[in-house]
Amino acid sequence: MSGSIDELHRRLADREADIGVIGLGYVGLPLALEFIEAGFDVAGFDIDLGRVDRLLHADSYVDDVSDGAVQEGLDAGFTPGAEPKTVADCDVYVIAVPTGMNGDEPRMDAVEAAAETVAEQSGPRETLVVVSSTVYPGATREVVTPIVTDGRDTPIRLAMVPERLNPGGDVAFEEIPLVVGADTDIAREAAVELFDAVVTDTHPVNSTETAELAKTLENTYRMVNIALVNELVTLAEGLEGDVWDAIDAAATKPFGFQPFYPGPGVGGHCIPIDPQFLAWRADQFGGELSFVRDAHRVNEQMPELVVDRLETMLSARGIPPDDAVVVALGAAYKPNVGDTRNSPALRVADRLDDRAQVSVVDPHVDAEGTARRLLRSPEEADLAGADAVVLLVDHDAFDLEYVGETAEFVFDTRNAMPDDCNADVVTLGEVIERSSWKPNVLSPTVD
Repeated sequence: MSGSIDELHRRLADREADIGVIGLGYVGLPLALEFIEAGFDVAGFDIDLGRVDRLLHADSYVDDVSDGAVQEGLDAGFTPGAEPKTVADCDVYVIAVPTGMNGDEPRMDAVEAAAETVAEQSGPRETLVVVSSTVYPGATREVVTPIVTDGRDTPIRLAMVPERLNPGGDVAFEEIPLVVGADTDIAREAAVELFDAVVTDTHPVNSTETAELAKTLENTYRMVNIALVNELVTLAEGLEGDVWDAIDAAATKPFGFQPFYPGPGVGGHCIPIDPQFLAWRADQFGGELSFVRDAHRVNEQMPELVVDRLETMLSARGIPPDDAVVVALGAAYKPNVGDTRNSPALRVADRLDDRAQVSVVDPHVDAEGTARRLLRSPEEADLAGADAVVLLVDHDAFDLEYVGETAEFVFDTRNAMPDDCNADVVTLGEVIERSSWKPNVLSPTVD
């Protein structure tokens, strides 16, 4: 190794390296605080002035990061800022900005802007640049590398370490192994040295592209299996079978099966978006991932199926959907978080708004981040006066026994309601009036 990379390794090993985290959202903020706790000096840059102001006042906007954790980070030297110069002259840069889809193509503008910030703010020393944003396979090499290395004499070491956070989950940050990919041994060793400081295990792979593929594979695996059980919902209705019991029964097999469960759709950033990166990438090589695209369509149609089933059940109860009063429990995309990105629950509520009178309850979601008024608990809603209560997100904070004792009719899309309650409970997948059954409602369309 050259003297400069020896120095970078030494600074990483001795916790003397300055780290700049670009993007202080659901990925960047927890990561920045973990680096601080490991003993590094950490600065964070985010273009959102509101976010930075909240951090400076120890006010967390990330579900799994407490106000106390932010205060501890500030006390230890964490420096958040809304100016690029906040991350000037760092030894390490971690890019943790959002990506997504813009029509049929990946949206990479935030990653490109972050890379430009690195190019403008990095100093003359050997520098490690890590991409932790979820990107399509090949993006680190094709998008980030040319920007951060352009016109630079001192080497930039590029690595790809995809995030593996599970908001609302019960596995601690440090217990989640991280995949570390790089196109050179020097970059890979430096990135392993860095992330070994914050997690108990790292798994090196031979390229940035392999790391990107691993990340998109993980979430595509989840997406297609969720689509499978979602598509079984209408089959179970036609068979008068119980899809939930069938899944639990299959899960008793000690090998070869992992349970996934139906619901009103998939949300968040990863599951709805990452598989589309793979399908788009296949298109670039003249290939096709039709299976992935079909599974995405199935999940995207689930909110419409939930609305269709609810309206059918209301009509069967003699209640015109146009006149119905509905309480929707849940606005977040998953239990016990306040994140509404791509939330299927909100899509269901918005679709119901076209006809019914809908109240939405969620104890975690910040109402300022949505376009609707939110109630904080089921006790605040008029459950007894509602024609239907729809359980869309099974937050632990919801007292479902109270719901079951107070409401007259509950449509349970999560199979979470207590077995013994006064309400008439219909679970997603239960057979409804045969005359209205639509076996092909989730069939993929042909382009």
